[in-house]
Amino acid sequence: MTNDIYILPIPQKMTVKEDAFKVGKTFVKCDDDRIKPFIAEFDLNGDYPITFNACINEKTEYYTVNMTKDGIGVSYSDIEGAYRAATTVKQLMAQAENGEFSTVEIEDYPSIKNRGYMLDISRGKLPKTEYLKGLVDLLSSLKYNELQLYVDAIVFDFKHFSKYTKETETLSASDIRMLADYCKERFIKLVPNINTFGHMSMWTAKEEIAPLAITGDDGKPSQTLNPLKKESIEFIEKLLDGYISCFDSDRVNVGMDETVDLGKNETKEACDKLGVGKVYTDYLGKICGIITDKYNKTPMFWDDIIFKHPEQLENVPENAIVMQWGYETEHHYDRNCKRISEKGLRFYVCPGTSMWGSYTGRSNNMLVNITSAAECGAYYGAEGFLLTEWGDEGHPQFPTTSYLPLLVGAGASWNCMSHDHEIAYGQRKELLDSCKRYMDEKLCKADKGFADKVFRMGNYYMFEDLHFNGTELYHLIRNQGDIKPCHKATYEKVGAYMKELRQEIENTDASERAKRDVLVNCDIVIAAALVIANGKSEKSCEMFDKIIPEFEALWMEDNHRTGLEIFTGFLKKNRE
Repeated sequence: MTNDIYILPIPQKMTVKEDAFKVGKTFVKCDDDRIKPFIAEFDLNGDYPITFNACINEKTEYYTVNMTKDGIGVSYSDIEGAYRAATTVKQLMAQAENGEFSTVEIEDYPSIKNRGYMLDISRGKLPKTEYLKGLVDLLSSLKYNELQLYVDAIVFDFKHFSKYTKETETLSASDIRMLADYCKERFIKLVPNINTFGHMSMWTAKEEIAPLAITGDDGKPSQTLNPLKKESIEFIEKLLDGYISCFDSDRVNVGMDETVDLGKNETKEACDKLGVGKVYTDYLGKICGIITDKYNKTPMFWDDIIFKHPEQLENVPENAIVMQWGYETEHHYDRNCKRISEKGLRFYVCPGTSMWGSYTGRSNNMLVNITSAAECGAYYGAEGFLLTEWGDEGHPQFPTTSYLPLLVGAGASWNCMSHDHEIAYGQRKELLDSCKRYMDEKLCKADKGFADKVFRMGNYYMFEDLHFNGTELYHLIRNQGDIKPCHKATYEKVGAYMKELRQEIENTDASERAKRDVLVNCDIVIAAALVIANGKSEKSCEMFDKIIPEFEALWMEDNHRTGLEIFTGFLKKNRE
């Protein structure tokens, strides 16, 4: 193993020399008792020292690692730097082959201060606490330092709405506090993320809250609250009461995205007079005021409505964090980050995993979307990066299918691509290769190439016509009236492509759970392609009859039952 060493995230600087030496049992030398728990597993009363010493460096999370035949020397600028160094040392030690190592010199620190992952827990999966703790362990090992759980539904035991929370499974205040403590021990901030304007349909469907909604085109309460009603603000204050206090984070994500009904019906007159953007930012200011004045925290909000009315950038509340998001390769991160930076506003970049609306992801789109977001964010001074994993239409993607974007996000946000796109192209390739290797070796216990097959599985959309925010297959299987004769040939190709990959995956050694996750998502695409190409058949029914119980079994290993029926109901409908 003399020079076949890799670390994920890739360090800012790493030199591997050609020499080789044997390492026996280790022991830890450290005067800081806070650090010893990080590497307790290596304090083995051996004769190979791992030495931690503080150093002076203005960068946060800064560390160096020098591994030689005489031991491992670590320096760190702060306690977080020591923790990041410990995760790197663990990766190095895990790569020993019969105790043989090379001399390694590492200097490392993050490109972006806050590196987060957001999991949607409102439109499908509500994970069990043990799964969430495992997720935190994984995030921590990849040097993420922020986690957000997206809430727009009744998935928390809101103290003012107990009559609704009794109707379903929810996370309790003690669940959130436990998870926040678990995160803190691993240097991750658990940041509350709750929508307060759009995406409120679970609430506006309730009789007492329905009058607070803007009336939709169908004459029913829409998903968007009426910002002109003081009762809407009072409702949000009740929603936040008892929820925000569960977190020790200094930030709160208040959502505010996709307020698609603003400007209609009850809000038309005000929007015609003042402008939709001004009505929006007036309400934004009120919600942000609650966060800053009542809770002494910093508000964060999604920026899509602001960029539809860019003149309103002037009216973004002072100190609020703009969450610049977009999920396509074509998204204008460079232009938008530049504009936000020129206004002197605080901001995050927020790409997506590209998993939703696809069943197996859109791999090429994912790689470019994530890396370009991180690259532009670092270049224009973003203080944060948040990788979003949405659960649209029942959250059918399983963890193993979603590992690669999680790994790419970790690598891209810690050590960002160059703003020179020719250089960035080669850096993307290096990062992707490291992510595939990490997924094979660390997460799936798989033969080399398993992760590459999962990556290729996520590229079936390359056979399709261009489709925004998802794959054409996903759209067609949900709206079968749009199927045209030309789709038959396309989905015969998709089906053949996925069947071949499925066989390759079957023939690759990997952990049982990893293969089950990937195969059920693969089978969903094969069955859907079969229905589009040939209509309902005995074969498609057989496939759905196998997929549904396997989907349910995998779901229940990690999640509460609530939300399961969203996607299984869709599968059953297509089976019939």
